[in-house]
Amino acid sequence: MRVPRWITHNPLVPFLGCLVIISTAHVLAPGIHPGLLPPTGSMLQGFIRGLIFSPIAVGIVLIYRSSRSINFAQAAIGLVPATLSALLVLNWGWNYWFSAFVGLLGSVVLGIVVEFALVRRFFEAPRLILTVVTIGIAQLLFFLNILLNIAFGGEGSVLAPPINLDFKLAGVQFDGHDAMPLIVVPIVLAILAVFLRKSSFGQGVRAAAERSDRAALLGIPVRRLQMVVWTIASMLAFISMLLYAGRYQLPRSVPLGPETLLITLASAHIARYEQLQSVVATTIGLSIFNDTMLQEWPHPVHRDFGLAIIVILAMYFIREPNTARVAAGSVSSWQATREVRAIPHELAHLPQVRYARVALLGVLMLFVGTLPLWLPESKMLLATTIPILGIVGVSLVILTGWAGQVSLGHMAVASVSATAAAVGTTRYGTDMSIALLIAAATGAIFLVLIGLPALRSSGLSLGITTLAATLAVGFLINPAWAPWFYRDYLPIFRTGGKRPLLFGAAMLDTESGYFYFVLAVLASVVLMAKGLRRSRAGRALIALRENDRAAKSYGIGPTGSKIMALAFSGAFVGVAGALLTFLTNSIFFQEYNFNKGLQVFSIVVVGGLGSIGGAVAGAVYYQIVQYFLPSEWALFATGAGLFLVLWLVPGGMGAAAGDVRNMGLRWLADRKGIRVPSLLADTRVEAQFTASDEMVSAVADATDLTESQVEAHVEDEK
Repeated sequence: MRVPRWITHNPLVPFLGCLVIISTAHVLAPGIHPGLLPPTGSMLQGFIRGLIFSPIAVGIVLIYRSSRSINFAQAAIGLVPATLSALLVLNWGWNYWFSAFVGLLGSVVLGIVVEFALVRRFFEAPRLILTVVTIGIAQLLFFLNILLNIAFGGEGSVLAPPINLDFKLAGVQFDGHDAMPLIVVPIVLAILAVFLRKSSFGQGVRAAAERSDRAALLGIPVRRLQMVVWTIASMLAFISMLLYAGRYQLPRSVPLGPETLLITLASAHIARYEQLQSVVATTIGLSIFNDTMLQEWPHPVHRDFGLAIIVILAMYFIREPNTARVAAGSVSSWQATREVRAIPHELAHLPQVRYARVALLGVLMLFVGTLPLWLPESKMLLATTIPILGIVGVSLVILTGWAGQVSLGHMAVASVSATAAAVGTTRYGTDMSIALLIAAATGAIFLVLIGLPALRSSGLSLGITTLAATLAVGFLINPAWAPWFYRDYLPIFRTGGKRPLLFGAAMLDTESGYFYFVLAVLASVVLMAKGLRRSRAGRALIALRENDRAAKSYGIGPTGSKIMALAFSGAFVGVAGALLTFLTNSIFFQEYNFNKGLQVFSIVVVGGLGSIGGAVAGAVYYQIVQYFLPSEWALFATGAGLFLVLWLVPGGMGAAAGDVRNMGLRWLADRKGIRVPSLLADTRVEAQFTASDEMVSAVADATDLTESQVEAHVEDEK
């Protein structure tokens, strides 16, 4: 159903819609208060919280408009200077306003450094790559925030109110920290609106947002404007985080939480990344809903579930912004999703090539196959986790690398599938083979259901719905919500229990046996993925990813192809979730949270979204970093590694391995005197333009040209 334009472009509609939903939920919630709406005090708290986070949402929109990418480091880039200001006040006793000025200058410097040193390296890269780079930047900034706290000896205290003001409304006490957002945020947003509309820089930013290539041809300094946008976004984030520090405690090393990111991302998407007033109104409306539900449903999982459902429903009715003109100038933003091509048939039959392939495969199989022989039994848990994450990586290659759909909460699908498989084995005594089929079917159905909004649009719709699903899953699988479920349906599902039987035999009781079984499942998943890629359906996915309009003109239906990609990806990640659960015979909820989902997505991009082998290599890299480094340095290693790999090898480790292989093939082809068009100069094509003397004479006789003119024309064609 298409929503009328007067609704989608009205900034008051999202806000009023949230109020209607709050009223309905308030009536249906337990502990009903008199009246239609919840207490005014709790609504004012949500309004203030929405004002605090609205500059972050506005910064996300500005960066999206300037670079067509989502900035996951938006909160982190403001966290570092806000932490600096807070530590100057708390530990050194500086004046609040002077510390805030120092932090504002720091945000300007940090925005310039991040854009110039990190973001600008990917100015011409596909937008997906730049989006993932911001995930790595966020990890680096969190590591920097840890070092800043260590250097200043931060204790995480809350700042004192900068102004003396106390008032009470509907039984809720407010102070100067609550008044600050009511004063500061409207002034800041008004100044920003005037800057974007009246200044030459603001007009240039708006022009570059429409078509950066045309803006550059008109003499607009697009790269300089991008630095201005990142600087403004950094300042907005600093203001939000400093206001947040007054009411809440600043996080030390982790983001504010998935609910905050979900509110800001969903607000930007619901407002179609266009109208800033709609972004602010939607952020305030969702925050009011979130805070009022805190009064009705005190447990966090209840509140997160309600927020997730609201966002998922909104995604069904909100289309992408109409950027047809922008899309016309950029047919595909996935060109760095490089696939490692097969060995050319001119060389595949050579003995050297066949022997090298057999030798490499033999060495790999020997190393992996002998791991249980020389690795302690206690370390087999880590070794078994690697192929499980490899299965998750293969599922993301299908969904993101081939179908072009970004999933930010892929582990939520794994958690639902793992729970379904666990219920089957513990409650009904099913065989593990049946349990894995149950997990695959559950994952496929669940991902298709939450991915329905992505069938109507591309971009980040699936990313936002999967992120919302992460919050919803926390409600569905948490024992605090339904203890009866875990008492009656998972009575023996705990650490130390025996694994289910496989084909009626106890073959998986040992860690080594389970390791070999997981390897066999990974090999099966890889073979099925390769078969899908070689099929007509796989080629249709690639065509839709590269240019959906051209693919549609050839009769390729996007809906069926996307549903197929969602189903295959959901089935594979569902199997991975069940295997991860059966690894310890318990459900660890931290393995399925939002941060884990972002980490999995990042390591797949590092390995290579176009390479199945690269996705497995990314899982190996991630597990090694997590095992050998402390948590803080692991955060730095994953962030820096993500940035360096994407900078030096945009196609990931899989593409790098393919380039090394091609170098060897070029050397072999040169030695054998074999001309391979896909590896060397296209000499076969050149040979078609080489004219013989007889051809030159015949053309000269048939035309009014001389033989020298014919030869010159042939050279021009060459």
